[in-house]
Amino acid sequence: MLRCLLDADALAWLLSPDSDTGRDEHRRAWLAEAQRQRATLLVPAAVLADWRVEAGAGAAGEAAFKALRASRPVEVVAFDERAARELVCLHTFATATGDDRWSRASREQRQLVALAVVRQAALVGEAPRLDAAAALAGVAFVSMGDLVSLGTTPQLSLPLDLPVLADMPTLSPLDRGVFLDLAQALASFDAQAGSVP
Repeated sequence: MLRCLLDADALAWLLSPDSDTGRDEHRRAWLAEAQRQRATLLVPAAVLADWRVEAGAGAAGEAAFKALRASRPVEVVAFDERAARELVCLHTFATATGDDRWSRASREQRQLVALAVVRQAALVGEAPRLDAAAALAGVAFVSMGDLVSLGTTPQLSLPLDLPVLADMPTLSPLDRGVFLDLAQALASFDAQAGSVP
């Protein structure tokens, strides 16, 4: 099952009313694609609380979140002990390797990355420093810039698979002779098994 962990910007984009019909259509199209791919949207509890407080969402915000939840799988997830342990492992790894992408991310961004790792989710959010921390942890990242862009019809597939490395060497294809050799070897094993009393 596909999972998308939303940061505060992604949640606000999905739930905030917008008078721009292009953005509204784009949002509906992205949600339809997420539903087609049977993606579960994961909303960190702290992100949901911050959105409700900072946006002054009130009854309209609660209604928008209920509507989102009613139309597709949405889970509110907590930063739990597993996520805390993962955060420590990632911090230890980044410190040991001298990778500063981790230290440049904010505390909230590092928690989102650790939560995405333990929930096996792609991270959907705002790019500054979050994308680098996600890359360090091997977490797929979908930038809000990609989601919100207007103009041409966006590519709506969710990049939740690991990216294919362009510089990987191409394996040479096996020729037909290899398969003939394998077939002969298997036939000889079958013949020997049939002749044993």
